[in-house]
Amino acid sequence: MKYGLGLVHIITGNGKGKSTSSVGISIRALGHNYKVLYCQFFKFQTGEKVVMEKLPNLKYMQFQVPSDFFKNYNDEYKDKAKVRFIKFWQDVLDEVKREHYDIIVMDEVVYAIHIELAPSSILKAFIEKFKPKNTELILTGRNYPEEVKELADYISEIQLVKHPFYDKRIEARKGIEF
Repeated sequence: MKYGLGLVHIITGNGKGKSTSSVGISIRALGHNYKVLYCQFFKFQTGEKVVMEKLPNLKYMQFQVPSDFFKNYNDEYKDKAKVRFIKFWQDVLDEVKREHYDIIVMDEVVYAIHIELAPSSILKAFIEKFKPKNTELILTGRNYPEEVKELADYISEIQLVKHPFYDKRIEARKGIEF
């Protein structure tokens, strides 16, 4: 057990850098020989996945949705995604019960709540009942419910000031945004 671990972080806001921050915390933790569980939600072919899957002391799990998920989101997609989300969530819970991790990252988990694949109570229950006492938890994403924010020890907000997509219509670039 590492000294002083067990706090809950929320990295939120409408700016770029929430996932990047969680990757940085994970790398820093690995440098101190911590064991990290990195769960990534609603991301596709990210550069960090390629590296993280090769790192010792890091278990990478990804909730995958079809690449056309956001373009074709409708009730049928939502129903299928709910089933997949519940299965993935259970896999995460099983992993947390099976293995001790010093750091758990749930990157973009709140989006599942935002699009109603799961109730906010799942995150609250995870923090209160399933998160091991001496495990640091990092949550990223926008629009955290107040009942989850109340349980956080850190809340950092990344604010959008300027962004090339909104200002110049420059699409996400490999190696920079994903």
